[in-house]
Amino acid sequence: MRLFNAARLILLTGLFTQLAAAAPFVPADDNQVVESGLPNADPRVRQMRTLAGVLKQRPDDLAIAMRLASRQLAMGVAEADPRFVGYARGTLARWWQDEPASPQLRILRARILQAQHDFARAAADLRAALRDAPLSPQALLVLASIDEVTGDFTEAKDACARFAAMHPGLAASACAASIGSLTGAAETGQAALADALTKNPTADASLRVWALTILGEIAQRRDDPVATEYLRGALALDRRDVYALTIFADYLLDHNRAAEALQLLRGFERIDALYLRLTLAAQATGDPHFLEYREDMASRLEAARRQGDTLHLRDASRFALEIERNSARALDFAQQNWAVHKTPYDARALLAAAIACRDLAAARPVVDWVAMTGIEDRTLERLVGRLISAG
Repeated sequence: MRLFNAARLILLTGLFTQLAAAAPFVPADDNQVVESGLPNADPRVRQMRTLAGVLKQRPDDLAIAMRLASRQLAMGVAEADPRFVGYARGTLARWWQDEPASPQLRILRARILQAQHDFARAAADLRAALRDAPLSPQALLVLASIDEVTGDFTEAKDACARFAAMHPGLAASACAASIGSLTGAAETGQAALADALTKNPTADASLRVWALTILGEIAQRRDDPVATEYLRGALALDRRDVYALTIFADYLLDHNRAAEALQLLRGFERIDALYLRLTLAAQATGDPHFLEYREDMASRLEAARRQGDTLHLRDASRFALEIERNSARALDFAQQNWAVHKTPYDARALLAAAIACRDLAAARPVVDWVAMTGIEDRTLERLVGRLISAG
C-alpha cells in the first residue's frame, strides 16, 4: 500500500505488467490466509496458487519462478500492495544475484526494484538488458518510466524514441507525451496523445487507461478543465485503477470538490495513498469520521517509519503539513523524498512545505529544476511565486 503512495510512478511498468501478466501471489496452501482484501475466488489468486504448487515440485525451474513472480508483481501493482512485490522478489531469491543474467530475468528484476523504488539498481539492470537485447520494448518503456521519476529526461526521451521506432502507436505517443509534458511540450504532447487515442479506439483497455490518465495529468497541470473528462474516462474503463484514482482525487481536492473526492474514495480505505486523500476530503467536508481517519493514517505512517519504509515520504509530508500542521516535519519529509523522486508531485510537496516554513533556500533545488526542465505546470508556477513573495 505505502509502496504506491503516489505514485504509481510506475505507470509504464503497471501497463506492461497488466498486458504481460494478467494474474498475481497466491498462497501455495489453501489454508494460508493472505490479508489482501481480495476474495479467495479471485482468478489471479488461483493462478498464483497453481504456479506456486508447480514451483514447489520444481524449485530449480527459473521459467516457472519468473511466471509466478510476474503475477505476484502484477498483483502488487494492480492492488497497490507492497507485500506482493516482496513475494515476487522472494520467489526469485535464488536467482536474484545471478550474473550474467538473461535479459528477461534482468527486466523482471528491474520491474521489482522499480516497484520498491530502488531506481538506480533497476536502471542498471535495464541498461544491461538493453545491451544484450536492444530491441526489448518492455525494457525501453520501463527505463523511460524510471528516468521520468528520477529526472533523467534525456535518457527517457531516447528510450521513448527507440520504442516508437519499433512500435509506433498509442503506447509510443503516451510515452512521448508524458516525457514531453515535463520538458516544455505539454500542449503539443496533449494534442498528439489525444489524437492517437482517437485513432486507436480498439486499443487494449489498460493501454487506454494509461493514455487517459496521462492526458488528465497534463491537462491538470495546464489548468485545462478537460482533465475531468480524461480522468473520468480512465476510471470508466477501470474503476479500481489506483493511480487514476489518486490523480483524480487530488484534482477534486485542488478544486474544492472534496465531497466528490470523499465519494470517489469510499471502499479504498486499505490503500494508503487513497486513504490519505480520503482523510483530507473528510477534513475539508467536516465528515464525522475525520478523527478516526486521521488517527489511523498517523498510525500507518508511523508504522512505515519504524520499518524503515521510505517509499511513503511524499504523502507523509502532505499529512504533516495539511493535517498535523507541522511544517518543519513536512519539510524534512519532502526534502528526503526529493533526493529520490523528481516529479511534479514531489516538487509540489517540497514547495508547499518550504512556503509554510518560509524557507526559500530549502526549495532552491525545486525552483532550479522547474527552470531547467521548462515544465508547464500552473500549480508549480503559483507555488514558486508564493515562495518568492514569502521570502
